[in-house]
Amino acid sequence: MKALAGLGIVLSIVGCRVVQDTRSVVIMQPHEGTYLWISPESQNKLGSGGELQIYMDPHTHPEAKASFAKFTLGVGGQLPVHRHDRTEEISYFLSGEGVVVVVDEEGAEKEIPVGTGYVWYNPPGVWHTVRNTGPTPLSLVFVTVPNEKSGLLSYFRRVCAGPGEEGLVLSPEELEKLASEHDLILRSSGLHER
Repeated sequence: MKALAGLGIVLSIVGCRVVQDTRSVVIMQPHEGTYLWISPESQNKLGSGGELQIYMDPHTHPEAKASFAKFTLGVGGQLPVHRHDRTEEISYFLSGEGVVVVVDEEGAEKEIPVGTGYVWYNPPGVWHTVRNTGPTPLSLVFVTVPNEKSGLLSYFRRVCAGPGEEGLVLSPEELEKLASEHDLILRSSGLHER
């Protein structure tokens, strides 16, 4: 403690948080966070939909520069083709088998097999999707930068609900408008369009 005091750092332990000046180091347990279902089969059955576990986002940690979440995609599930104009995503695959589909700068569609231990960086402006091609759920953790109130995880908080809860019902036009306001540009047709 004397060495730290000599550096002018004041530490105090409050529960599981270590406080340094006005910034906080956050430690969360595996079960913590907000659970949301994305495109579930029904209100009480996930099916091929996805489960999002939000650990950090602008709602819970507005001071953070990045958001962090875990996503699990059910067997046979696929995200809609989309892009983000200002958001970077970095994902680490925890388990399962899948395919990431992206369009390169020349407009060519590429399918890239992914599985446990793979890392996926997706820069702003790239059309992409991921689908589960394996016999078990496809699970990954991901970071989005920046962490903003009009960002990706805020969109999911608006339209999704937890297991057993009723989600927001929107027309396709309302959903597309809300998504685009949160830097989630949905592609209703093929990947090749820019």
